[in-house]
Amino acid sequence: MRGRRALLALAAALVAAPVGARAAVNILQRAIDRGVLRVGVWLEAPPWGGFDADGRPDGSEVAIARLLARDMNLRLQLVRLRPEDRVAALEEDRCDVLAAALPMVGPTLGRVAFTLPHGRVTTVFAAPAGLRLDTAGDLVGRRVAMSADTVAFETAHARLPPGTTALFTRHLADTMEALLLGEADVAVTYDWQLRDLRLARPDLDIVPKLTVQSWSHGLAAALGQPDLLRLLNIFLFLRGNDGSLAEIHARYFAAPLPEGLRFR
Repeated sequence: MRGRRALLALAAALVAAPVGARAAVNILQRAIDRGVLRVGVWLEAPPWGGFDADGRPDGSEVAIARLLARDMNLRLQLVRLRPEDRVAALEEDRCDVLAAALPMVGPTLGRVAFTLPHGRVTTVFAAPAGLRLDTAGDLVGRRVAMSADTVAFETAHARLPPGTTALFTRHLADTMEALLLGEADVAVTYDWQLRDLRLARPDLDIVPKLTVQSWSHGLAAALGQPDLLRLLNIFLFLRGNDGSLAEIHARYFAAPLPEGLRFR
């Protein structure tokens, strides 16, 4: 409750700042005036975004969006986005905030304003435990399944040495299926998905062999919105330090927050 009161007080102070210090459209002020916070989410990326047993949007990023809207005393409007459409949705003013596991890497860093990170993602080359895969050179002669659904797709493909066969699948689930059916020797997947598979089917003994890429992700706002960005960072600071973010992460990932995340 104290975190919610602090965030409401901060929002009131920010929108009362001199107009000359803000962008032409102050998204925070507009959201407060409308009583609605539009948050862009990716609902095809469990456990960050998906649907619960009743068909309602769910996931760690959705939970953070709900907590943010509640703390701001605003009605939440979820804007469903495709992964390739996340940055454009902010630039085209189709949402106010992104809570869509947007990686803090490459060109995204110059197109949106990120908060401090609240999560980390790692993609790996996964294979049966008995397969020798100590370096990328050990991929030669192997069939490697990968999907454009993973944001590390291009990095993984670029790391394949000559003599490796790349098998492209439409979805991440198809990538793991190809490995389990013996159609591929190696699969590019997320560390969390591999952990879930090992918990559900320990008999399969599929393990991470090589790291493809690891990156942090945070909430994001359009460039030129310092009021909104400051409020988002204060929200993460308050909810990071009171344990709310750790509880959300544990609920959806069955693991503690990654080491190195600092909410300050």
